[in-house]
Amino acid sequence: MRQELTGTIAALFRALGRARSAPAFHPTGRVFEGKITATPTCPSWLPLSSGGAPALVRLSKGVGLPGGAPDILGLAVRTWPGGRSWDLLLSSSAFGVLPFPAREWGRANYSTIGALAGTHGGGVLLARPRRLPAHARLDALNPLLPFHFDLLLRGTGLVGRLSITRQVDPGRTAFDPVRNAGGLELRPRWLRAVRAAAYAGSRAGRDAEAAVERGSAATPLIATPDA
Repeated sequence: MRQELTGTIAALFRALGRARSAPAFHPTGRVFEGKITATPTCPSWLPLSSGGAPALVRLSKGVGLPGGAPDILGLAVRTWPGGRSWDLLLSSSAFGVLPFPAREWGRANYSTIGALAGTHGGGVLLARPRRLPAHARLDALNPLLPFHFDLLLRGTGLVGRLSITRQVDPGRTAFDPVRNAGGLELRPRWLRAVRAAAYAGSRAGRDAEAAVERGSAATPLIATPDA
């Protein structure tokens, strides 16, 4: 049953990714550089540096609704503890437990929804925005730089801070907290399996659409390789 479910999810997200030529979910966003830093209260199992570390950050709209329309707002973070990629994905939520649309970047309750689990502890990571817009427009983010998020563990309190300093070219950056878990494990396991299928399907759809575009740019019959 689980295999059938994950197969269906992968096929659905593949179709969405191909149709949009973008991630199936959170198709529209802005990418930024910043710094992520542990506070003195950060537990040892969470791989954050007290001296701070570079971070790549994407703020996005889950459905991709235009302008300031309410949407499931996304906060994706990549950093490199010990030289390996660690991706964190948080979304606006209802009480930190269910993805839920928000009207404002600056008042959304961001959550990983599932827990991050390490050898000596675990918990749901939350983010509290500082100095973000009082609406959900993407084009209003850059003029407010720099802005910040406080990072908290549910039931524990403040564990880190994320400072966002400048917008950068997004390229084809794809975040995946299942493949890039930073030595942690996403729980519950059924949710990890569902997310793994969704991310894999979305990537496959985008790659398929890119192959079609390369082919149409050359001849109807021969697809050209990447440059």
